[in-house]
Amino acid sequence: MSDEPSLILLDPLGGVADEIDGLLRPFGYRVTAIADATALGACVGRDSPSHVIVRLRGGKEDGAVLDAVRDLAAASGPAVTVIADDASMRARIEAVRAGVEAYLTPPLDALGLVERLESLKRGVRADPYRVMIVDDDVTMAKYYDAVLRAAGMQVMVLNDPMKVIRYLADFRPELILMDHYMPEIQGRELAAVIRQEAAFDSIPIVFLSAEDDATIQQRVMGIGGDDFLTKSIRADNLVSAVANRARRFRALRATMLRDSLTGLLNHTAMKERLAADLARMKRTDRPLTLCILDLDHFKLVNDTYGHPAGDRVLRALAHLLKQRLRVSDVIGRYGGEEFAIALPDTSVEQALPVLDEIRVAFAEMPQHHEGGTFHVTFSAGLAAFPRSEDSARLTDAADRALYRAKAAGRDRVVPAGAVEYGSRDAMHDHDGMRAL
Repeated sequence: MSDEPSLILLDPLGGVADEIDGLLRPFGYRVTAIADATALGACVGRDSPSHVIVRLRGGKEDGAVLDAVRDLAAASGPAVTVIADDASMRARIEAVRAGVEAYLTPPLDALGLVERLESLKRGVRADPYRVMIVDDDVTMAKYYDAVLRAAGMQVMVLNDPMKVIRYLADFRPELILMDHYMPEIQGRELAAVIRQEAAFDSIPIVFLSAEDDATIQQRVMGIGGDDFLTKSIRADNLVSAVANRARRFRALRATMLRDSLTGLLNHTAMKERLAADLARMKRTDRPLTLCILDLDHFKLVNDTYGHPAGDRVLRALAHLLKQRLRVSDVIGRYGGEEFAIALPDTSVEQALPVLDEIRVAFAEMPQHHEGGTFHVTFSAGLAAFPRSEDSARLTDAADRALYRAKAAGRDRVVPAGAVEYGSRDAMHDHDGMRAL
C-alpha cells in the first residue's frame, strides 16, 4: 500500500546483492545491483533511488567507486552508505572525503541497516504545517491564507470565530493565527475558551492586530496567547514567525505523542487519532479498518534471548509497518507488545491481504541475538467502521478478533465476525488474551 523505497547497490566484484536484497526486501525495499561505477550517475538519474549503497573491497576497483561517489555528492544525489571490510580510520577518512555519510562493516543485520538508511533518507518532504486563521475580516484572512499557502503550509480559514471549537479536533492545527478585535468575541476571550480544552491547551496562539500598545499586548498574551504581531507585518516575517512557532510545537508534541522505543504513536495519541479519523470517515461516509496486532509468545522471547533482543523485535516490526503501509495509515504502539493500526478509506476486505502479507514477511524475517537468529510471529484482529460506529466498540471488536486469532493457533490475521461485533459484555478478558 505504500510506495516501495528503491536502492541502488554498486558492487563491482559482485557477491553481496543477494545478501542485501534478502536483508531489505522484508522491509519493502527494491534493490537494483550494478557493477559499473561509471554507470552510477546515470542509474541514479533514471531511477531516483532513495538510497545508494557501495561495496568497497580494498582493491583497485575502490578508486573508481569513490570517484563515482564524489560525482554523486557534487550533484547533491542521495546519501551514500559504504559497506567495507576495512574498518581502519584511514579507510573511513577516504570515504568521508568522497562524500560517504555512513560506513558499515560486515556482518550486517537487517534492522541495523534499515535504521541507518532511514536516518539518512533525503528528499522526503515533511508534512506541511497546519495553520488555522480566525479573522472576521474576509479580505485580510484571504491575504494571510495566500501568504502561508505560498510558503507550503496547509491553512484553514474561519471568518466566524464562533465555529472554532467545532473544527479544532478535525483540522488539528499546529498554530492558530487569530485577530484580536472581532465583533462577537475578542481574541483573548476566544483563546481562553480554547485553553479550557486540555487537548488544545498547548497549541500556539498568535494574535494579529493593529494594536501596538505593548501593555495591552502583554495582557492579552497573559490570558492565553503566545505571540502578538501587528497587521502591518511583512509577508516574509509572518511566514518566519508562524513556521518557527509551529516547528517548536511539532517537536514538543512529538516527544509527548511518540513511543520512545519504536517512534510510533503512544497509546493515548493513537486513541486520539483513531477518534479523529473515525469522525472524518463518518462525515464523508467512507470506511475505516482498525487492526489490533499482538506479538506471539513475546514473554518467551524476552526470557530466552533477553530484553535487548525483544526491543529489537519491536523496532523491527515498527519499521516493517511504516515501510509497508501508507502515509495516511496511523500506526501506534498500543501496549508492551501490542500495536494498533487505523487504515482510513479501507474496508476489511482490502486490509486483510495487506496485513496478511506483512504477517508473512515478519514471520520470515530473522531476528538477531548474540548467539544467532530466531523468528517471531504475530496475530491480528480486524474490525471495520461502519460495522462498529464508535472507537470503543471498534477497538473491542478488533480486540476480540485478535483473541480468536490467538485461540486458533496464532500467526494469523482474523477479521471480526458477528460475535465480535456483539455486545461489549461478551468481550473476553484482555489480560487473559495476552497470556495466550
